Amino acid sequence: MKKIYILSLLLTLSLVSCRDPFEIQSIDFQNSLVVEATLTNEFKQHTLKLSRTYELNQEVGAFEDGAAVSVEDSEGNIFLFNPIGQGVYESELEFQAIPNVNYTLNITTTEGERFQSSTKSLTPISEITDLYGELITNASGEEGIQLFIDSDNQNSEALYFRYEYEETYQVIPPFYSELKVELTNYVEEIVYNPRPDIQVTYDIELIPRSQEEQVCYSSDQQKGIILTTTNSLSNNGVERLPIRFISKEDRILRDRYSILVKQYVQSIESYSYYKTLDDLGNTESILSQSQPGFVFGNISSLENPDQKVVGYFDVSSVSQKRIFFNYLDFNLPQPDYLFSCEIIELDYNDNSTADLDKNDRIEIYRLLTLFEEQNQSYEIYELPQLFPSGIWQVVRPECGDCTSVASNIRPDFWED
Repeated sequence: MKKIYILSLLLTLSLVSCRDPFEIQSIDFQNSLVVEATLTNEFKQHTLKLSRTYELNQEVGAFEDGAAVSVEDSEGNIFLFNPIGQGVYESELEFQAIPNVNYTLNITTTEGERFQSSTKSLTPISEITDLYGELITNASGEEGIQLFIDSDNQNSEALYFRYEYEETYQVIPPFYSELKVELTNYVEEIVYNPRPDIQVTYDIELIPRSQEEQVCYSSDQQKGIILTTTNSLSNNGVERLPIRFISKEDRILRDRYSILVKQYVQSIESYSYYKTLDDLGNTESILSQSQPGFVFGNISSLENPDQKVVGYFDVSSVSQKRIFFNYLDFNLPQPDYLFSCEIIELDYNDNSTADLDKNDRIEIYRLLTLFEEQNQSYEIYELPQLFPSGIWQVVRPECGDCTSVASNIRPDFWED
């Protein structure tokens, strides 16, 4: 039976000292299906993701598009999932997992391979009672905000928990200008001064911004696995579970920050699967395509029992909570902006290289029109009072236009 044990390979490499460069190669590679699928008791269109394992010398794996995917329950209902791109499948209809009903995931790939999960049923319901932050100094001596979760499960049979979070924060560039500059009718002329020199002219127009470009929003998904169990606790409650530590100097705290935490109640089998992944040191993704050692889930091939499938089909009750805050709520100094910014000063009157320096007027045009179609041009911060002559102040796009690095669409959940 072919096996991939990346962990064993790494241990072997650590015991051998080589002076010559070593080229890593995959041994007995198997092109295995990777499944990320969790149904919940939320009434919505559920999604799942299919991809493929990849070899060590590859950077990313391939998405598994075009498969036939469905979930069947013990009541005879079949919920079809359609591909929406990049290996993601979405259910045709909104539905929710309900108690005392068994669910089975079925997958048929474009190659005709058929896979099926074991049956799973909805876990007991447990609600997050509190999500809060406290200013602390962690074990490494770093001061910052520690986010905690409380969950009271005294009246629930819930014992095993997995947590996910998504953080969203504002991006407000420090050198924003209400107006944009539009440069048109660019003309170059060769003059002799006394040697050949290029001088330019162009029309300049100040125009109001046509969209929101001062306040944007960026989101990041959690990396790694957060698990806990109350199996050995007498009160069956989750108290002060650390979810996320944010250094006081972290730039995501500069303006307004929000975090949404989801609590999934798991079965003992599901908890054991994720716990094994966590123990193997999987910190990049809860279902990495290049796992450091194979972990058996609950999905198998219907034709070939020896064919390995990465992933786990889970049916979990979920609870979620969101909070908002920024550095002022914890009496912290304002962190730096997300990006380093400097003001570039250029003299519009400098339209020559006769001084053995660059032509500033050409440089103004180049920076303000560079990558314009990709929304990555430099931004004007301030114009001289005697427009257009004098010193122009120009900044990188991320320092004057938030849409160059984030979305200007305000999330529905956002609260100022």
